[in-house]
Amino acid sequence: MKDSKVTRFRMVVLVTLLLAVAGLLYSCGGGDTTTRTASVYITDDVTDAYDQVIVTIYKVEFVNAVDNSVVTAFESAEGLTYDLSELSGVLEKLGTLPEGSYSAVRVTVGEELLLVDKAGDVIKPTFSENAWTTCSSGTCVIDIPGASNVVGTERVVLDFDLKQFVYDPATNTVTAKVVLDADGSDYDNYLEIKEDDYELKGIVKTIATGGFDLTVLKADFIPASNVVTVLTDDTVRFTCDDDDERAVCGISSISDLQVGMKVEVDGTWNGTEFVATSVEIDGDDDISAAVCDLPDRSVTEFTSLTVQPDLEAAAYTFDADNYSITVSGVTVLITKETRIEYESGETDQVICADQIPLSSGNVEVEYYKALDSSDNTVYVSYKIEIED
Repeated sequence: MKDSKVTRFRMVVLVTLLLAVAGLLYSCGGGDTTTRTASVYITDDVTDAYDQVIVTIYKVEFVNAVDNSVVTAFESAEGLTYDLSELSGVLEKLGTLPEGSYSAVRVTVGEELLLVDKAGDVIKPTFSENAWTTCSSGTCVIDIPGASNVVGTERVVLDFDLKQFVYDPATNTVTAKVVLDADGSDYDNYLEIKEDDYELKGIVKTIATGGFDLTVLKADFIPASNVVTVLTDDTVRFTCDDDDERAVCGISSISDLQVGMKVEVDGTWNGTEFVATSVEIDGDDDISAAVCDLPDRSVTEFTSLTVQPDLEAAAYTFDADNYSITVSGVTVLITKETRIEYESGETDQVICADQIPLSSGNVEVEYYKALDSSDNTVYVSYKIEIED
């Protein structure tokens, strides 16, 4: 990202006023009605500047206009972390809110956010303090003044306005101003994601009875950790990815999984663990994952993995000591999960890193940009094809 460019994005927290009447009780002398509630949603528009915009939300509060009491529509001590780029044109349920008149809204977010630009570079700015934003102990409270009358026929929108949501590269801060829209009619055509229904894509890190740990590459919903525990039972469907061209891929249960496989998982998030409904092996090549003992490094040691354009050349340099391959000036690390295909004459085989020929040949490398344990940018291969 260029320092001279001020970049903006918009996040919208949408409060859709759906009537949720649990019951209506009447007696001979009169009757009481249950409190009608609205459902609180989060959404976001497409941003041209970033592939990912990741923000953590801890609390959404509405101030009652009559007695100034505070009504909490959503609260999570751990916070819910969203990749807002996955919410374009859809609504994600966040919480509920009783009907009533409100004079202001307060949204508590994590002080740090994460931006991934189109080149795959990771930017970690913080929200800046101003007249409407105050920060303390790792969180920021954004105050949104303005009256709203929450009734069952309208929508209330908390709009993190694109025109007023500004990243300043000089201070590495984001200025966020949120405006209140008590109508919400602009979002009538947005689709609602079913509550707690998400998809994860990642690499299997460890396998245990009843589940496995997944290093997340991409998700509709991203928890605070880069590693998610996925729970499975006998009802979970294990199969190959629908995009693969074959109907049978040899995967029918958790016992068929291997560490290093790339999978897509559908299921629900219970706040701590991801409960799977289906697990799909993503790509034919991943079925042979983790067949090598060398090198002594795993792709699951890295975070913020972002797929890069393939490298192709007629020559390469292989570093047998550090288990890396350099192609067209780019040095890419090899892990024990890297699939290495070697074609020599009429022979086509899968080899391990210690068998890579030192003599150069035609090569194609598929790889990620990633962060190591010290947050240094590195490149990590997931597939190498060598033709002698």
